[in-house]
Amino acid sequence: MKRKTAVKKTALVLWGTTDLGPPHFSADILWRTGFKAPDPVVLVEIPDGKSFILISPLELERAAKECRPEIEAVNLSDYDSKTKGYVANFLQKHGVQKIIVPETFPCGIKDHLAKSFSIVAAPPPFYPKRAIKTDWEVAEIEKAQRAVENAVGKALVFLWSCYIKEDKIIAYGSPDIYINCGLVTSESLRKIIDGSLYSQGYLGVDTIVSCGLQAADPHCKGFGPLTAHQPIVMDVFPLSLETHYYADMTRTFFKGEPPQELKDMYNGVLRGQVKGISMVMDGADGKYIYDTTIGDFEKDGYHTNTETRPMEGFFHGVGYGVGLDIHEAPRINSSGSLLSEGNVVTVGPGLYYQNGIEPSFLLSKKGIPIGGIRIEDMVLVTKDGCRNLTQFPKDLGSMIIP
Repeated sequence: MKRKTAVKKTALVLWGTTDLGPPHFSADILWRTGFKAPDPVVLVEIPDGKSFILISPLELERAAKECRPEIEAVNLSDYDSKTKGYVANFLQKHGVQKIIVPETFPCGIKDHLAKSFSIVAAPPPFYPKRAIKTDWEVAEIEKAQRAVENAVGKALVFLWSCYIKEDKIIAYGSPDIYINCGLVTSESLRKIIDGSLYSQGYLGVDTIVSCGLQAADPHCKGFGPLTAHQPIVMDVFPLSLETHYYADMTRTFFKGEPPQELKDMYNGVLRGQVKGISMVMDGADGKYIYDTTIGDFEKDGYHTNTETRPMEGFFHGVGYGVGLDIHEAPRINSSGSLLSEGNVVTVGPGLYYQNGIEPSFLLSKKGIPIGGIRIEDMVLVTKDGCRNLTQFPKDLGSMIIP
């Protein structure tokens, strides 16, 4: 009689938290289970088998009720022992010999499991299907986007109420509301935006309000008094306190009429952004969109230099996926990836120059305004193009606040 050969099983294993705040957040586990927990959990998926969430007794019953129906909640205490951890014991009981983990899997746990299993670290995206958004996910992202537009709108209403004195933006009313005795600052505008977001159920995460030369560093949050007639970049990317889905929008405003050179640079960025959106569709190559964008900037005289410091021009990608992470697949950049129907991606090119001296409206050594300008929308990739999820205006006239 022939002896039956045991089937060698391979399992997907993920570790992390699924709620706001903890440092080991795993969008993959949240996406797969639909369950939010502040403490680390382990997700085990056995192809052609079941999927399990290994969780403490504290959260066991809640997980059993709130996880997706195909996910079975398991009490990790049932598998803990003095000789081996609960993950190894659980996997061995289910005949697993090989495991696949994300590249971000904790080294300590990985080294421990490597004593008993063959391990492969998979590059992102770990779940490629995450990049294809369902109708419900698109609706959540759009809700977040409406909250962004409302919050930025409140900041603009405030700017409209301010006046300009010697290139400074001054707030009417009680000076003690704003720092520096009435001077409008990055901090005061950020407070308005983040406060509005929170009242709508969203958390502002490092909201950017940067002006002039500060805006030449794309992710500088901005600090101190704002300057009239200069670009004020507002990049707002909050997450939902309920579902954890993000939105992302960037606009560049001016309080007072800017110099013609800044108008020209703004319109150059706008042309690139609009053209980039027109190229987004199912099957489009993110690298081609990026190459076209940077090439058009070069033709307009806005050269990119990444060889010396500080870098100048257009030195980041055109866009990226948005969902449970603010930056996720696919990418529209120099490496690129193919876009697919159902992706939600940003299109947000920018130009940045700081080779000169303040004040930032002076021209750089290349005759280009000093500072940064960025314009960013979110779009849903469709079969023949895309649907813009952003409704906020971006024409130059709407960006100039008298």
